Amino acid sequence: MTRIAVVGPFSGPRAPWGELLKRAATAHGRPEISWDFHDDRGDADHAAHVAEAVVADGGYTAVIGHFNSMGAGRALPHYSRAGLPLLLPLATAPGLLNRTGGAEDGRGAREAGSGRTAWALRWCPHDTGQAEAIVHAISELGHGRPEVVDDGSAYGRQIADRVRLLSGGGAASVQEADAAVVCGTHFGAAATARRLRTEGFGGRLFFTDDCAVEDFARLLGPADARDARVVRIRGGAYAHVEAAFDCLVRTLGTHPTARGEQLLAHLRRHAGVAFDRHGDPVDAADAEAWEVTPVFRAARSAVADRAARTTDVLVVGSGVVGSAVAAELTRSGLSVVIASPGPEVPSATAWSGGLVRAYDPDPVVRALAVRSHLLLWGASPERASACGFHRTGSLVLLGPGDLPEAERGLRNLHDAGIEAELLTPAAVRGRWPDLRLGEEVAGAVWEPGGGYADPSATAAMYRTRAVRYGASLPACGPVLALTPHRCGVEAVTAAGTVTARCAVVAAGSGTSPLLGDRLRLGPNAPAPRTKRIRYAFFDCSDRRLPAVNDLTTGVWGRPHLDAGAAGSHLIGCPVEEWDVPAEGGESLTDDEITHIREGTAHRWPWVTGAAFLGGRFGTDLYHPDGPFLGLLPGEPPVVVAACWSGAGFKTAPGAATEAAEAVHYLLKNG
Repeated sequence: MTRIAVVGPFSGPRAPWGELLKRAATAHGRPEISWDFHDDRGDADHAAHVAEAVVADGGYTAVIGHFNSMGAGRALPHYSRAGLPLLLPLATAPGLLNRTGGAEDGRGAREAGSGRTAWALRWCPHDTGQAEAIVHAISELGHGRPEVVDDGSAYGRQIADRVRLLSGGGAASVQEADAAVVCGTHFGAAATARRLRTEGFGGRLFFTDDCAVEDFARLLGPADARDARVVRIRGGAYAHVEAAFDCLVRTLGTHPTARGEQLLAHLRRHAGVAFDRHGDPVDAADAEAWEVTPVFRAARSAVADRAARTTDVLVVGSGVVGSAVAAELTRSGLSVVIASPGPEVPSATAWSGGLVRAYDPDPVVRALAVRSHLLLWGASPERASACGFHRTGSLVLLGPGDLPEAERGLRNLHDAGIEAELLTPAAVRGRWPDLRLGEEVAGAVWEPGGGYADPSATAAMYRTRAVRYGASLPACGPVLALTPHRCGVEAVTAAGTVTARCAVVAAGSGTSPLLGDRLRLGPNAPAPRTKRIRYAFFDCSDRRLPAVNDLTTGVWGRPHLDAGAAGSHLIGCPVEEWDVPAEGGESLTDDEITHIREGTAHRWPWVTGAAFLGGRFGTDLYHPDGPFLGLLPGEPPVVVAACWSGAGFKTAPGAATEAAEAVHYLLKNG
């Protein structure tokens, strides 16, 4: 029997929040798991005592709960010292997981924030975005500067200070304001709102997230609840509690003996959201992770909302393209199910080199890459950073026949405001003497804003955004077939069927088995083919080099600045291995390493004697006519986003918007 400690306020005025934990534990009952409840009363001092008792017991595998952020902060050092993973669905204080103080024994807190081991994983965003969402909603509804008050609690005071800072200090007086933000616990905020009314406030009331519980409308009273608004975590609090329980159950089902750091690593892989090194979601500070909604709707969960309607879209594929499509669709208000083959199954994203640039010799791919730059790589430093983006610069080497298209491409980039220039071979040699050019190179497109990103982190960032907006990640296993259904499409999976109004297939090399001859755009048209990709990491001895794509020979490379072969140079060489299984891995044979050395030494001569530091291989889907992006003819209704021929990563944000446009067209006109 695996024992899990569930800690929350199961008594006292904050008990409605503890009910969410009880509800999730009941929904995830398993004979092999014992959910043991511990009441911390929503009190920080008592939470620390509960944590001590849980650790002293010695029999727990993990802890889930601690709704109160102050209590979680006091408890975390105890769990950290014991190597006990903590899952936090709803503790929203900023800096909770990387602070270095606030515990009875500062050593444990410093360990929690050192970056060595993030012993907690937090599903919810933090209060920075909450305050921004409130202020934005007040402005959108046409109100002036609000009155900002709190209920006297530490939580209420902290939120009120953030709201005042963002709103410019609050209204001149309560009588002059047409909106008021009441910050505090749900019972304290209701009492504070009644006091405001007695003082003459007649405007609209806004409340912070502790008030997003069923009991609050009764406490506030029907007259005020009718027009009041409350900010809540997007999709509702229960959706995040349920997601944390689901992650823990699925992880233990797959890895029943995992404990400590090994369990944490598996939890990260099964979570469906992306975490930073401290254990916070990568979008923790994003205001889009919050929504402002009428009080009467606030307690509804995303699970209940999804159950009330048919799923709009099934997205097959959880790599970077599929995840980006899901994020775009959910953000537009559609219900989405993401079907993933599971964390153990290789995908093109997992083995991609992650090169990022706006220039491509193919005008269609270039348009998508430019759009992607404007959406992500060049437009959102915070999100690009969450994707592991490194701005190393990008250099595309050109043959004489590539120059006319390069000049047209530069105009496209400049029109979009993207910095780029056409360099002569002499200029390239002068800037990068460790890069050798032969007579076949006639010039190069240089983009200072290009570079590379972490493909898996990018996919996880988009999945996080999709989940924030209500996408579900059922553990249904791989999709085996897509068949027509009266609702639109039925997906046959290893664990049953999923129905939706339409499907998006962004399954990389798994696209052809699902769609078959539908990918042949004519009776004599060629079918897509799988092709092997392979690259290696070599010690570059501190050489300063950009990301390079060589159109004259097909070789490519980039710096590798991250953990695992950090400080090396990643170099790839094309191989003529077609119609291969859709698989990948982290091992190369001696012959394969030699092939990469010999095939790339004409560009990077130092690689001949450089130490080999590791390598990878994967599979991509190729088609001579370029990518398939849009609505496929025939039944069932499917939008496809595949056959990138190695160019998919840098174009994923732009491709997602186009695929989403096709889905909206299909649902409107189909």
